[in-house]
Amino acid sequence: MLIPTVNNINTVTDLRVNTIALLDEVDKSGSKYIFQRSQPRAVILSIAEYEKLAQRFEDLTDELRANQLIKLPKGKGKTLSEVQREYGV
Repeated sequence: MLIPTVNNINTVTDLRVNTIALLDEVDKSGSKYIFQRSQPRAVILSIAEYEKLAQRFEDLTDELRANQLIKLPKGKGKTLSEVQREYGV
């Protein structure tokens, strides 16, 4: 879980003044919290961290959908040859 700490918090001013340096830090640490007037305003993620989270989300979504499909009532089904005839393949 991403938790704001002294090491991963920057201000909007830091972002505006030192954008490249802050992005370099994000590449190393994975994320930075951006605060404005002592309030959390945004989170910047490295590409690697974003892709990891996106992949995890996709995996969980696939798992949820698979579990939903397992609970559906089972039908008669069709053989491959029946499907091929039906679609003219």
